[in-house]
Amino acid sequence: MIKNLIIILAFALILAAPAIGANVTAVEIHGVVFDSISKIYNKTLQWDAQNFTGFWYASGGGKDSETLTITESNLTASRRVIQKEKLLYETVRTDQNYTLYSQTGKEVENGLSKGFIKGATGGKYARLGWFGDLYVAVNGKANKLAKLIKEQKKEEKQTLKLGTSWNLGEGYNLTVDALDTKTSPRQAWLNFTKDGRTLDNRVINEGEVFTYIEKSISQESDVPVFVTYVESIFTGAEETATFVQLRYTWLISQNVLDIKAGDKFGIFEVKEANENHVLLHNKDTEINLDQNTVQPLYGDLKFKVADSSTALRFYPILEKTKPGKYELRGGTYDEKKYQSLVWDEQRFPGFWYVLNSGKRSETLTIDQSPLTLTASSRVIQAEKLLYNTSRTEQNYTLYTETGKKVENGLATGFIKSTTGGKYARLGWFGNVHVAVNGKANKLAKLIKEQKKEEKQTLKLGTSWNLGEGYNLTVEALDTKTSPRQAWLNFTKDGRTLDNRIVNEGEVFTYVEKSVSVESDVPIFVTYVESIFTGSEGMATFVQLRYTWLISQKVLDIKAGDKFGVFEVKEANENHVLLYNKDTAINLDQNTVQTLYGELKFKVADSSTALRFYPLFEHTILPPKVEVNATSATTTNAPTATVTAVATPASAAQPSSLNAAAPSGILQPNLAQTEAPEKTEADTATPAQWNWVLYAIAGFVAIVYLVKRRV
Repeated sequence: MIKNLIIILAFALILAAPAIGANVTAVEIHGVVFDSISKIYNKTLQWDAQNFTGFWYASGGGKDSETLTITESNLTASRRVIQKEKLLYETVRTDQNYTLYSQTGKEVENGLSKGFIKGATGGKYARLGWFGDLYVAVNGKANKLAKLIKEQKKEEKQTLKLGTSWNLGEGYNLTVDALDTKTSPRQAWLNFTKDGRTLDNRVINEGEVFTYIEKSISQESDVPVFVTYVESIFTGAEETATFVQLRYTWLISQNVLDIKAGDKFGIFEVKEANENHVLLHNKDTEINLDQNTVQPLYGDLKFKVADSSTALRFYPILEKTKPGKYELRGGTYDEKKYQSLVWDEQRFPGFWYVLNSGKRSETLTIDQSPLTLTASSRVIQAEKLLYNTSRTEQNYTLYTETGKKVENGLATGFIKSTTGGKYARLGWFGNVHVAVNGKANKLAKLIKEQKKEEKQTLKLGTSWNLGEGYNLTVEALDTKTSPRQAWLNFTKDGRTLDNRIVNEGEVFTYVEKSVSVESDVPIFVTYVESIFTGSEGMATFVQLRYTWLISQKVLDIKAGDKFGVFEVKEANENHVLLYNKDTAINLDQNTVQTLYGELKFKVADSSTALRFYPLFEHTILPPKVEVNATSATTTNAPTATVTAVATPASAAQPSSLNAAAPSGILQPNLAQTEAPEKTEADTATPAQWNWVLYAIAGFVAIVYLVKRRV
């Protein structure tokens, strides 16, 4: 009975787990690189929605609006300045049908007609991108921007019960004050409010449109702000319960960005602003593309510059940090305009790319003619979708910065030796992995790789949590020897893997004898840069740099292995090639086709042209909320970061520690050692209690269903 109960609870817990995309703390969308020494990318000085997919793009209509242009033709490693007035950003209005008009033919009061002409009614509105975000051009004016708060998709419905409200966002609500199912046509009394104040309150017939018009916004008169269609009014199972069903709802903000010549946005100043377009330039600001920097332009838009002295290599990025879902999309295949069927790291920023070295690894290819991919022919045939990833060489940061090599590292050409300054890595569906001993078909997660400027300072007796159960503990330090010495203990899940004394200026490498049939695999590398005494007499520290750590959980890829729609065709030390061996892929209108993991094809809602692109979807979660047991208040949990000095570890079993200490090594001052902070293992977080509650709820539901069946 107990065993069965545990099984049921475990099953309920699995059912309770949410299905979400990859969780990250930031999403960086980059454009195609400018590379001064590349024969392909040394002319990349203009970015639009196809080669910089951070810019706004409407796949349904194939429309875009934004361009970023550098009118500076002589950029090199020794000439890294974009001169004043040489960087231009432009956004242009585009027209768009209201979904209401597309689906029903009904027009909107004071809407636009073709050519951005305003009339008594119209089926269109104007929109455009503004630094990557979608905005509505108020009354069709590109220089007057309002946020699009709500736009129901054509398949979406909102059903409201009599007396209930719909929170539309930004303080807007729609309340069902009364319903009459006995009249013909049936009627709904709807109350549209903002921050509790009624804006419009009227009776609408079934099959009619409710439009709220604001008399004046930003010197624009009679602006459509809210539109909804009363599709049906009906009585539910209970005779007294009546409902209204709304579709094609559309709502914009009344907080309008009114753009005028001379306005400043970051490094930009507005050069032109009219109803057709807005043009900005860096009128008074030079932009220095210094090595290894990120240059802010405006908002989330920046230039990211490689850490390279031999080439000027940079690209624009949009860096998203606010909670929400974000698409990392590739360039569009459009049967009428963009017929490329190959995506690499430049055309698809979701793929792995090393800006500093310009190295890349992944390609996705559809090996069939564009003539076979049209609005009437929407199938990627079996064996025609290919994903390839190839190994690339990479210096250990340790080797680049100090010249010191790593035990059992690689030499040039992926050659394994007793020591080497390189390792192999590659992208695997967008994520960087290490090729174990240089083998592309044996992939390990890169857990930790300190940047060249990063340092980790550990106090005597403390531990560094490296991730995946790995820890490095400073057991003892000696500042009186020459060279100074550190006794370091490298553990996994509390089990010692390596325990040794390392001199100041030396490298500590842990080599695993066997990993996935590969012998002598470097797992962990760190450099003991310095050992020193702090301001407290007995407080001694070790400073570590160039730390590198991989997982011992290896993905061993073999021909015939399956990954989503893919099967492995070739897998060797050089590369891995996958294809859709037995699966044709239907690019049906308005669908998302999952390929493997987070890699998908998104297909436009268009019956006249086939448009689609690959994407990875990432989710930035909101900060965790923790409960303070003493004050019963909630606070945002701090962001998880590695601190400069680790929290002191527990000084348990001092007698055995002293007995094990090598002669002459300074031990922790046990009397002064602080109590350890609680870890996740010590207390259950609110999130963990949530899973328990989900499991119990699942268990109760299962018991109830079983009883019903009995």
